[in-house]
Amino acid sequence: MKAVEVRELRKSYPRKIPFPLRKVEWVEAVKGITFDVKKGELFGLLGPNGAGKTTTIKMLTTLLEPSGGTARVLGYDVVKEAREVRKRINLVAEGERTLYWRLSAYENLKYFARIYYVPKAEEKERIEELLKLVGLWERRNDLVMGFSRGMKQRLAIAKALINDPEVLFLDEPTLGLDVQSALFVREFVRKLVDEEGKTVILTTHYMAEAEELADRIAIIDHGKLIALDTPEGLKRLVREGDAVEVRVRDFQQAKLEGSPYRLAVIEEDPSSNTLTLRGSVDEEELPKLVEWLVKSGAKVLSVERKEPTLEDVFIKLTGRAIRD
Repeated sequence: MKAVEVRELRKSYPRKIPFPLRKVEWVEAVKGITFDVKKGELFGLLGPNGAGKTTTIKMLTTLLEPSGGTARVLGYDVVKEAREVRKRINLVAEGERTLYWRLSAYENLKYFARIYYVPKAEEKERIEELLKLVGLWERRNDLVMGFSRGMKQRLAIAKALINDPEVLFLDEPTLGLDVQSALFVREFVRKLVDEEGKTVILTTHYMAEAEELADRIAIIDHGKLIALDTPEGLKRLVREGDAVEVRVRDFQQAKLEGSPYRLAVIEEDPSSNTLTLRGSVDEEELPKLVEWLVKSGAKVLSVERKEPTLEDVFIKLTGRAIRD
């Protein structure tokens, strides 16, 4: 049995159009995606903000009802058997959204232990174990309002493990964290899969994070699933030697829309009016690309071949960077 089975999953939202039209327009956030997640797998949902990742997670965790299609978690239908699904899963979003700031770390976990019907005989031991696991045992009696963003996120992870879920959903777990806190979260998540045998579904728009952590990655853009494979399998979509990084000055970014090449801006320095462009360009096309840039008014400062990354895969498939 697979941990998650998704078939043609859809979600539409009504959007009101104001006076004088006064009508409702339906916006399709998720457009019929299909994928499976194996038990004991760390599965990544990768895409830019607004791609449909969070909406998908909300449907799989029974927080939103799908507009169409089906989804099953551990064999249970997320709509018809939502209660059974909730018993076996948990979710981590941003720590600030899911914790009570006026309670201590210990009180937060005790509260959620009661909500999830953790047996009284196990409650104290499990809370202590989890707080030590995320490095917060020494701060157990401190109010959460005094915690840093990274500490709140670590506590949110502990809270999500209080019911010992079989499937853990992580929605942008390192968003806004400092480097040290983000590193802790990544290492901890990988350990949950490798040592605890958990199934983890991770959404992120950080390419490096997905490449480092995930066993397989589904790339989502504009509500559609556009690629699904291992990180190495996805990178093979870009041939070795085709990944190119070009640094230019005095180039109007808008001209990329009419470009015959799939390039995207990955870095911008307004102080020097320079852009770093990246894309997949073969050896024969490279001189033509440089010629096109010069004719478009750009001063080409450097051209470098790079190792293919997931960023290159995304640009090749969509014609834009994941940051766009």
